[in-house]
Amino acid sequence: MNLAGRLVRFRLLPAGREALHDLTKGAEDLEAVVLDENQLGAWISVPELESATEVVLLKWEHFSTAFLEYEPEVPLERSPVGFKP
Repeated sequence: MNLAGRLVRFRLLPAGREALHDLTKGAEDLEAVVLDENQLGAWISVPELESATEVVLLKWEHFSTAFLEYEPEVPLERSPVGFKP
């Protein structure tokens, strides 16, 4: 699933809480907007940061779960298969 462009709440593992301690104050969860993702992790923007241009790399191994709102796409309507008179 592509997380880019979504508001996501991450459940941090102990290593993630330690790495982001200044940002999370030791909390288990971190809510952020995912700007991009790659093989290293998710590049996030956290509302609590002072600068809107500051981003943080949240490595894949630093969180266990990601919670987000998901709405499945509506399937495209197709014309019926068959012969037309």
